[in-house]
Amino acid sequence: MTFLDSTSHVIQLLVALSGALIIFIMAYTGYARALFIGLIVMIPFQPIESKYGSINMAVTYVVGFAMLLNNVRYKGKISPSIPLIVPFSLLIFTFLLSWSMAPKLFSDKYFWHLIIITSNVVLFYMSYSFFTKEKDLEIFFKALITSNVLVIAYCLMQVLVGYGKFSLLGINELGMIQNRQDQRLAGPFHAVGITAEYIVIQSLLIAHYIVHASTRRWIGYLILVCNFAILVGTGNRGGFISALLAALMFLYFYRKQIGRRGVMLAGSGFAVMIVISSYLMIAYTDFNVLYTRLIGTEIEGVTPDTRQGWGYVADRIAEDPVIGHGPRIVRTSDFQQPPREWPAGHIRFWPHNLYLYILYTTGILGFIAYASWAATYWNLLNRVRRRTRDLPGIGYGLATLGMIVLAIVLIDQIKVEFLRSNLLDYQHYLAALFGMFASLHKIEHEE
Repeated sequence: MTFLDSTSHVIQLLVALSGALIIFIMAYTGYARALFIGLIVMIPFQPIESKYGSINMAVTYVVGFAMLLNNVRYKGKISPSIPLIVPFSLLIFTFLLSWSMAPKLFSDKYFWHLIIITSNVVLFYMSYSFFTKEKDLEIFFKALITSNVLVIAYCLMQVLVGYGKFSLLGINELGMIQNRQDQRLAGPFHAVGITAEYIVIQSLLIAHYIVHASTRRWIGYLILVCNFAILVGTGNRGGFISALLAALMFLYFYRKQIGRRGVMLAGSGFAVMIVISSYLMIAYTDFNVLYTRLIGTEIEGVTPDTRQGWGYVADRIAEDPVIGHGPRIVRTSDFQQPPREWPAGHIRFWPHNLYLYILYTTGILGFIAYASWAATYWNLLNRVRRRTRDLPGIGYGLATLGMIVLAIVLIDQIKVEFLRSNLLDYQHYLAALFGMFASLHKIEHEE
């Protein structure tokens, strides 16, 4: 390393520490809530990513620590009522257990992945603590809508750029994700399937917001059309099927809120928006392969044509079924100089299935830990849904929506895994969203 390289690293470190100190002071002196909302808006866009995480992750830890200190400062103690703490502890335990038995070759990868995974837990509890009254839900929804609009603008730029590269001000760290060469729109995430899943969930949230909005509903409808256009552009078959299931579930569980006439109008409106968005993408862009891929889908047994690796992964799971092969999948691209020999039974590709991913990485124990988290979360929302007095505004029926969102995620993750090491942005999105839903039990009814 030259003197100039060393000096450059020192300068970068000093800038990072100075920024962290400024953010901490702001969070500690009363701006934590504003910084949290800023994080929500910027979740799909993680600038300056590396194997160590991203700027958003660093901000999450700094603001989270400041919020914890403020909680102790004003309340004198940490709140004993912490939902889902046992399932989260089980997840960390199974991660560490799998790590302890995994090849030492990947220890540094596992360490930084633990830092990334733990930031999801921090953001979940930041989100949970943010909500104390129904007004906070409105602020959060507006932040999500703002973020959604930015995602639409981002995808529009991708459509215009096509298959080339584009970086803001020529800075590589601020570059856009390149579209796939098979005519599929990438979106802001490092997986087309995740972009599609994000669009489906956001469309559910927008639909809920429209139901409770008193004015400017046309903005919500316009966002939905744009979202469906992005969904079509991704060419993701699983995401499209999930969107259809989400629409059916929304219409069924919201039938009392919107009435029979509302169900018919909403169903017809959904069909019209799909037609309009499909026409726009097929007629005016190169990202028009969704329906061709749907028609050409082939199934061998229970395996789609693009998931032939499932059987191989299942065989590797059987080799170490209890604690798995290590808490994350390490690929050749994770190394500047890949090792000459890889540990026996280690796969170097994404399984494209969350359940296979969990079983392969952390085994049956890890699968039980994740299942316990999902079951605890589901029961928490189910208790809120069954309470006799629901929130009057945007919080009305929100627990039901939280259960629908979880169901859609569990279904859609059959074809992708959000736990990939390069999907911190989407992990943060789910953490913040689930933290909001989990907080509903403590939001007081406002007279």
